[in-house]
Amino acid sequence: MMRERWNRSFRGKLLFGFLVTGIVPLLICVLMMVGVFRGSLERNAAETAQTQLAAAGADMDELFHVCAGVMDTLAQDPQVRAALSGSREVEEQDIYYQLYAGAAPALSRADVSLFDAQGRRRYSTANDRGGTALSADWGVLRAARETGELVFRDVEDFAGGGPDCLRAARPVTEGGHVLGYVVLEMTDRQFQSLLEGKYGATSSLLVLDPYWSLVYATPSARKTGLVPRLREQMLSGQVLSDKGGEYSYYIRQSEGTGLYLLMQQPKPLAAWIMRLLYLVALMAIALCVGLCVLVSMGFSKQLFEPIRALNSAMSEVERGNLEVQVASERIDEMGQLAGRFDRMVSTLRDNLAESVRQQRELGDAQIRMLQAQLNPHFLYNTLDTIKWMGKINQVPEVATISADLADILRCSITDQEFVTLEQELRLLDRYVEIQKIRFSGKFQFRTQVDGAMLDVLVPKLMLQPLVENAIVHGFEDREGGEILITARRQGEELEVTVRDDGRGMSEESIRRFQAQTTASGGGHLGLYNVDAILRLHYGADHGLEFPFTGGRGTCVRIRLPISRAGKEREEEPC
Repeated sequence: MMRERWNRSFRGKLLFGFLVTGIVPLLICVLMMVGVFRGSLERNAAETAQTQLAAAGADMDELFHVCAGVMDTLAQDPQVRAALSGSREVEEQDIYYQLYAGAAPALSRADVSLFDAQGRRRYSTANDRGGTALSADWGVLRAARETGELVFRDVEDFAGGGPDCLRAARPVTEGGHVLGYVVLEMTDRQFQSLLEGKYGATSSLLVLDPYWSLVYATPSARKTGLVPRLREQMLSGQVLSDKGGEYSYYIRQSEGTGLYLLMQQPKPLAAWIMRLLYLVALMAIALCVGLCVLVSMGFSKQLFEPIRALNSAMSEVERGNLEVQVASERIDEMGQLAGRFDRMVSTLRDNLAESVRQQRELGDAQIRMLQAQLNPHFLYNTLDTIKWMGKINQVPEVATISADLADILRCSITDQEFVTLEQELRLLDRYVEIQKIRFSGKFQFRTQVDGAMLDVLVPKLMLQPLVENAIVHGFEDREGGEILITARRQGEELEVTVRDDGRGMSEESIRRFQAQTTASGGGHLGLYNVDAILRLHYGADHGLEFPFTGGRGTCVRIRLPISRAGKEREEEPC
């Protein structure tokens, strides 16, 4: 039902076409522009973030490389080893001197301390460190003792808070025994000083240890639950993201320390900006839809009204009203179409009148054919002959003429329009037999017929007017002559000729016969009727033909499509 209504609705198709051509390209362009704009901003933001992250990471790597060198120097210093082993020969002043001298490259950015094997702080470059002790069985000291190398750990996870945020420890060994540890400590303030200016004002920076524990975070990133959620996403292979989807995350790991540098950057297009962009796009699309509807309605009105008038006029023509006209003052294509419709209806009206006239003429021709089938003069003369022969001579020809005439009359008054060629020839024999008795010795009659063509259907009394024309006009004022009837197959047609050796028809007479449209102008009423009947049944190219023979007499040729009679048809008498 919907499909049928769609196929019948021109306005709906026009509106749909306007909407598709107007909205789809706009929608595609809007989505592509928003996507390209968003992608460009995100790509630029990502490149900026990676650049900032690389700069911050380079500073951190440089600092920790310096610190690693400081700690290696102190761990290998003999006085430091002697002090951590408990020797009383080393002066405390000398140890501090060695400590400050060795830690000089890192003093402005980190604090360096010496711890004994039990985890007690013995010496430190920081004045406020006091005697704070660290557990030798846990945390950074244990990791350093087990690995024998420099390790970095988050302070808060192992020391329970405090001003420090990162500790790095390296064991001091001698003879396979741990004498103590060189420990580097960085506070939150020192990390802030190190990373300050390395990221944008809207970005946040986080430092994580190898186990993704928070070491340092800028003030804007110190949110409860952020790091655990990011750790969980990282372990599950998900993309790092926040709950609201407002930030992008970029990460870089230091190969030397194992620390992670994580940057949190606001997306260049926030959610509210994207909603605003989509709202503007939706409003533009709605405006476009409204304009498409208005324009399509205007166009459909311009098209639909003339089409409806044409449709109504065509309905009148279907009901037989050929006087209908479509009045249109437009000069565009629709006006031209209306004008052509009016001319078409006028031409159809004239053709119908002409067809009626031709049908009337054909009807008249059929009536004249019936009238001409038995020429009144022939009947009169035949009856007169029968009368005088019966009175005077009392000869057998009277019976023959009477029988032949009865056969002819019986066949001519039937409603049967077609007979077989065999029946037509048999009827023609009756006619010729009468004419031979009437015109004794005036002509001879012969037939040459292909036996396979005897059952082909031909119009009734087709040959009698042609033979009569040959007898009456061909042998006029002549004694002796011959009429030859031939019938044979030519391709898919039956060709029948009636030839005589009489005085013949001149070419001018033949041209006049072919040019005449009615039978009123000539003396060949029978020929004209046969020609009209043939054209009526078989078409304009199947009329009588007069092939030029170059000798005496006249030859009339008939070509008919081969149509054979059925069994019942053959048995019907004529």
